[in-house]
Amino acid sequence: MYARVWRFGILPGRADEFIAILKAAVPAWRKMSGFRSLVVMRTGPGDMLDGTVVSMWDSLDDLRASENSTFRAIVVRLLSCCEPHPVMREEEVLISEFASAEESGITAIG
Repeated sequence: MYARVWRFGILPGRADEFIAILKAAVPAWRKMSGFRSLVVMRTGPGDMLDGTVVSMWDSLDDLRASENSTFRAIVVRLLSCCEPHPVMREEEVLISEFASAEESGITAIG
């Protein structure tokens, strides 16, 4: 399994838009061959937020094939909410274990 990991500096006041763009993209990603999961995180004080987006794919070929016109449109929209020069890398996933919400007792946000 492989992951695309992005790090963004989210512009002040744009965090809600950043999340909305990603939520809107989920149905399209779910239809793509090899898509496994998506985790979106943010951290930082007040308006100085950093965002991390991790998408997991069955293979490196699936990950790279996901970079279609839909993906590019999402990237353009996300970048409008972010500081210049986000960092993106591809990583091999060595271990992936997610408990279901029922097992973990955690309630999903959104």
